[in-house]
Amino acid sequence: MATRQTRLLLLPACLAAAICLPAVSFVSSGAKLRLPDVRHAAEPQRAAAGATFGSSTFSTAVFTAAAMTAFAGLLRSRVTRHGKIWGWRDDVKKMSENWEEGQQEREPYRNYIYGQRGFKECEIDPRTRQQAPARMALGRVTEALAAFETQDFFRAEFAEIKPSDVKEVGTYTVKAASGETVCPGEVPEYVPIKRGKRLEKEPGFKRPPTDDAGYTQYVDEKCGLYEAAKQVSSKQQFSLDKDIICDRSSLVTLLEYVSENLTGFLMPKGQHNSPVDLVKISKAEDGKALVLEHLLDVKRMKCFPYRGAWKRSEVSNHGTYTPAFRRLAYGDCKTKNLMITGLPQIAGSTAGELDTSYRFVEFETNGVSFLVKAPADAQKDGKNVELAHKNWYYQNEIKALTTYAKMVLGKVDTFVLALQRSGKIHEVVESSPESILEKQPEVEEAANRRLGRVVSLIKQVQDAVAKGDSGPWVLQWQQGPLILGKYELVSQAEQEMVAA
Repeated sequence: MATRQTRLLLLPACLAAAICLPAVSFVSSGAKLRLPDVRHAAEPQRAAAGATFGSSTFSTAVFTAAAMTAFAGLLRSRVTRHGKIWGWRDDVKKMSENWEEGQQEREPYRNYIYGQRGFKECEIDPRTRQQAPARMALGRVTEALAAFETQDFFRAEFAEIKPSDVKEVGTYTVKAASGETVCPGEVPEYVPIKRGKRLEKEPGFKRPPTDDAGYTQYVDEKCGLYEAAKQVSSKQQFSLDKDIICDRSSLVTLLEYVSENLTGFLMPKGQHNSPVDLVKISKAEDGKALVLEHLLDVKRMKCFPYRGAWKRSEVSNHGTYTPAFRRLAYGDCKTKNLMITGLPQIAGSTAGELDTSYRFVEFETNGVSFLVKAPADAQKDGKNVELAHKNWYYQNEIKALTTYAKMVLGKVDTFVLALQRSGKIHEVVESSPESILEKQPEVEEAANRRLGRVVSLIKQVQDAVAKGDSGPWVLQWQQGPLILGKYELVSQAEQEMVAA
């Protein structure tokens, strides 16, 4: 307090000093008025011997600066500055008065720890955060007829099946234009593919419907195996008196489950809390055979909306090059269109849909007889050819074990794999069951081991179903275990009660 009063008393004195000191210094320096010089500017001038040029000006500047510094020091006062950080919460508080519905609650993202279910490569897939997981089940099975886990089949008997044990009994073709079924099938001829060809990419798949009526219709459109087998057998005279009538995809999916590969695949795809229907099971009309129809559609489960990123070529939601690749494999190199950069490419479904062909094969192993439906992509010199393509950078996902099992179960003689980079074919690899076993002889034993586990699982399903009603049933994946139960629509209230 005393310091402030002292400053106020000295303020007038400093102000007077700041005004008077320059004038006093000017007078005391003895400065005189200078008259204009009459000499020519170009003439040399010499300063006087005792002259003190600039001394008065320098002293004036020094006194003025000292006076102004003292005056400014007296005027200075202590000021406390307060800083405030303005963030989105302040914006919400400011704008909440203008919101009719009030402040919106934010749903925090789930944080996964390392090794937790749903955790993938040190982070959860960000695309699964933006939307709910795809619907892959008609309803959660609440009353289980049986439950299976992978370790239940470790001691199962090996299957004894070779490519020569599988017999082809019939083929048929579905016309793309009319939907007519032609028996026997008109399987196209395979033409060797040259590298360097560009393929058109298809639009991405759509997710299954989320409403009950739409999802039921979606499943009914996929299931028609027994009717097709009955129609083809009546024209090509093969027997339906089998224990199991199924499509090859059902056996391959069960093979992946008993190999402990399916759970690790479904968890990071957002299905860690949702049931997934794998195989629908029903009884044939004669009451003996069980019909297994594949329900799991991985392509529709993985699709997601376009995120708006710029790409060099057309962007699709996990679209494939299959129609264009099949067209090229059939020898059609003239049906082309232009890609977004103006380069010519083999046209896909934009130039028209292609006919699809299938074959029926039969075999018996471990006391169970099978009638299996498999795709018939092409043929060459009387041998069955299957076509597939894969991105060059993900070719490690093509496993020798799975490929060999597909070839054996589908009576495939040649497997043609095209490796592509952004739709441009880089390499074409042709394999046969013999060539795979020549490189890796242990694949045969591993495949028979896992096929034996699948047969053991099917036998247990037969025993459980024989005690129940007329079906249909479903093998449903629920966070690891495989549940056998009634295939029916369960109300949301019952599902929430069971989940709790």
